[in-house]
Amino acid sequence: MHKHVLQSFVFFLLCVFNPLKGQDAHFTQFYNVPAFANPAFVGTSNSNYRVSTIYRDQWRTALEKAISTFAVSGDLKFDAGGDARQPDFFGAGIMFFSDKLGAINYNTNQIAISGSYTKLLDKKTFQYIGIGIQTAIQQKSINYNDITFGDQFNAVDGYTLPTGEELPANNLGFFDINMGVNYSGFFYERHRINLGISAFHLLSPNISFYDRDEILSRTISVESKLPTRFTMHGSYQNKISNSLESETRLVYNKQGKTQEANLSTLLHFTNPDLRSKSFFVGPGIRFTDRGGSSKWGVESLNATAGFVVNKFVLSFSYENSINNIINTGRNFNAFEVSLLLFGDYTNDTDICPKF
Repeated sequence: MHKHVLQSFVFFLLCVFNPLKGQDAHFTQFYNVPAFANPAFVGTSNSNYRVSTIYRDQWRTALEKAISTFAVSGDLKFDAGGDARQPDFFGAGIMFFSDKLGAINYNTNQIAISGSYTKLLDKKTFQYIGIGIQTAIQQKSINYNDITFGDQFNAVDGYTLPTGEELPANNLGFFDINMGVNYSGFFYERHRINLGISAFHLLSPNISFYDRDEILSRTISVESKLPTRFTMHGSYQNKISNSLESETRLVYNKQGKTQEANLSTLLHFTNPDLRSKSFFVGPGIRFTDRGGSSKWGVESLNATAGFVVNKFVLSFSYENSINNIINTGRNFNAFEVSLLLFGDYTNDTDICPKF
């Protein structure tokens, strides 16, 4: 194959990889990754500090190497004055995020620093509104050793020959900014509402590995903008009795032409005599519109379960793609596990959904 054609072919492959990973990772346990969900969530627990970690293992039964996503974050809460029992407060936090597509060793790593301010609107109904901003440095890389080209075929038993391809640098980094707003209110002693909206990748960074000087043809575009991700979320908690509480959640994401919505419900069971120990369980369903044509369909079903012991929350989720089972007969599933630690409780006001 002619050298120019080969280079164009490689460029095409990399452009294919970028749209595949040009969408942010998503979590079934959305609220258990506060800084990834909404920067305004930082510092909103009813404790002085919170540490959360989550791991998602995706499509292991369908791919030779699974897609794995990991995040760990910590945030602090500082009183900002006002009412002595229900003050306004600041939040500060740091998060590390890693996403790995094992088949070609395509890695995304990010470090983000967040700050927030939450204002008390009404102390009778515990209404708060908060705003958060997040700055991030993200790095992407790909391992060319895991990719083979036509000129490497030895015509006998495999792709063992060296390639003549001129490949671009396999690392890139960029700066990013994210923002969010969050509202929470507690009504009639039993009903809690949380609403929020956030926007990620406000700078729409270029995530193409190619540089203009590396392309032989001037007609080939070297830009692959990472679309801004808009997230809207809402939850409704209902304290049914002293031992039973329900929470219904809706999370909507839009990034480029891709849209998804996840609707879930959790039932939280507590023994009134053992408030420090409880468990929760509930189902969920995810809808997607991948082509931007407003043709929504059921993408997957999921279930979440976990338990609370003192200041620890351990959660497990399982998700299975109904769409892929029907269309391809292959089992595209995902498993998540998360652990949260809360420290030094200061009051009963919990702005962020807590399980």
